Amino acid sequence: MTEPFGPADVARELDRVADRLRVVAPRLAARGTPEAAQTLGGLRAAVQALADLGADAERRPAGAVPELAPYALADQVLVLGHDVLAAGDPDAAARAHDLLVDLRRRL
Repeated sequence: MTEPFGPADVARELDRVADRLRVVAPRLAARGTPEAAQTLGGLRAAVQALADLGADAERRPAGAVPELAPYALADQVLVLGHDVLAAGDPDAAARAHDLLVDLRRRL
């Protein structure tokens, strides 16, 4: 894990990832190839990891994130990322930042 980041840093990274997902996820779905499906699976796994961070930060059981259409992945990331921020846990925010940076680099 990298150094702790503030809420503004996490929010900025959330916006960057969401912007990329709005373009990339629908294009992957349109390809319909096994490689594209595998990439979408990895994106959904990252979304689930973000949801798990939020659940841990809020001290509640983690639940499965519904598998929405690829064009909705950006909104899922925004909602789940802001849930992490709302929990007010600096460690969870730092882990979310790391996860988002990694996700953005994979896009």
